[in-house]
Amino acid sequence: MISFKLYYEANIANAEALKNEIIDLLQRNSRRKPNLEPGGPIYKWFTNNLMKFLTGPLGLSIERDGEVQYNLVTNLIGLDPHTYKEGEPEWMAKDDVVDFAETGNWPKMDHIIDYFNSLSDREREKIVKKPYEQVDKEVEQWDKELAEQERSEDTRLKKDKDYEVIGKDGEFTWVKLKTRAAYECEGESMGHCVGGYDPDDPENIIISLWDKKGEPHVTIEMQDFKDDPYHDSGPPIDDPHGLLPPGGDITSSGRPGGVGYDLEEIVQIKGKQNKPPADKYKDVTARFVKKWLDGAAFNDEAKSIKDLDPNRVVRNDGAGIGMFRHEGGDGAWHWHFEDTKLWDKINEIDVIPVQQDRIQHILKRVEDDPSFGEIVIGDENLSYGFFKEIPKELRNIRGVDGDFIVSDNRLTSLEGSPTDVEGSVFAARNQLETLEGGPVMVDGDFKVDNNKLKNLKGLPKHITGDLHINMNPLESLEGAQDTSVGGTVFIGGWPIRKVGGPKERPPHMETDKVIAAFKHIGKGLGAGELFPGRWRETPGEVQVVPPHVRTYPEPEHPAPRYHIGNRF
Repeated sequence: MISFKLYYEANIANAEALKNEIIDLLQRNSRRKPNLEPGGPIYKWFTNNLMKFLTGPLGLSIERDGEVQYNLVTNLIGLDPHTYKEGEPEWMAKDDVVDFAETGNWPKMDHIIDYFNSLSDREREKIVKKPYEQVDKEVEQWDKELAEQERSEDTRLKKDKDYEVIGKDGEFTWVKLKTRAAYECEGESMGHCVGGYDPDDPENIIISLWDKKGEPHVTIEMQDFKDDPYHDSGPPIDDPHGLLPPGGDITSSGRPGGVGYDLEEIVQIKGKQNKPPADKYKDVTARFVKKWLDGAAFNDEAKSIKDLDPNRVVRNDGAGIGMFRHEGGDGAWHWHFEDTKLWDKINEIDVIPVQQDRIQHILKRVEDDPSFGEIVIGDENLSYGFFKEIPKELRNIRGVDGDFIVSDNRLTSLEGSPTDVEGSVFAARNQLETLEGGPVMVDGDFKVDNNKLKNLKGLPKHITGDLHINMNPLESLEGAQDTSVGGTVFIGGWPIRKVGGPKERPPHMETDKVIAAFKHIGKGLGAGELFPGRWRETPGEVQVVPPHVRTYPEPEHPAPRYHIGNRF
């Protein structure tokens, strides 16, 4: 049992849950890896040294030049703000108290276990005295040594025997791994668990991107289901019209499969340490996946998503190489690139018709105010419509007497938006590069979290409610001084990361500079205090959300994503 008092300085309210997660990790690995028995040096290191790193004062943050800089702990675990409950110790009411929420880069822990097991018994006994930071450096050096060994003549993988070259792209080579040795080399070099996969599994395919020295940088896992009576991917699909491939059937699981069944899936696209591919390798990976998708077969006569039935889909990790999501006929998310034959068909049969439905639904509620112009009665809701711009049919609308909702689209600009919104503006999770051309007066909240804004030029002149601009790669706060905010400004969670290092606060996001930038906040109140990690609905405050907190006030609205057959 871990006492809350012991981890007081860490500000993690549920440290016990974190330690239980670590113990569970060790138990799972003990089935296939040695030296993980309770009381042994590896067990002690994980439950003591690692735990101290994750929960100690230096585990959450360090100070550098008077500024708080968050270190690698946030790559390992997710943290959420703690909500104080009556009866809890008083220290849990502090503003910076957080909860352990989830494991992040947990596969790295598997890799550390492998490193410990590579040591001699005598060396392994010494690890109980080593802090996490030292072990992390030792593992990095171990990886380099393994990579050098792999490139040596004696241990180099053999072409055609261990791997098959499937394509070239400039200085890079795409290979298909074929043997246990190739899988293990890939896992060791990349710092993930592909080394434990079965190369003899006919449904599993591992593709790797190698540089000219033969060092891997991206691992793609594919699954190839051919004539598979047990395929169990995705939710049940009804087949009342005989849409399965010839000879196919519905398995006992209620999912498609059987003779003639053919489906290829990309289920993982990973860089080193299970992170997304590094920037240097994103474009070459995107070209490979795009070419693969363009080789997909689908029902070109389809009139709906359920009839499309593509035989190639990307299930996961598309965001890391610039893909976007769309709901497939199986009810699951599929990742897409715009310039592919498959997306062209989806756009024709689903996206454009849905967009037109949304536009016409809004136009039916437009009234003309002689003194003002055209006004939408109720909400103007374009969310989840794959819009790349405000539709031309709606650009004459000057006002909305409800909410203006354009979140979860692909907008790069708000040009053409109504100038006056009596409710709130929800524009989070787009690709907004500017706010210019957007609403001028907003009587509710203005929420543009998770976009690509580099400055704040074009903010509404007046916002009665709160302003949410978290998770934007802001290079300056220019434009903040031109707006009046009646509520609270939420700013932070900056998606800026040093190469291979932690997220760090940019100089222009220092507390005093953020407060100074917003000159007109609150109803006659000055800029308030900062509450890192927690927020309070108090008018007149600027609140910086630090990068180690993964959740923060999200745009909320009772307008869920539409589903096939239930568009609105």
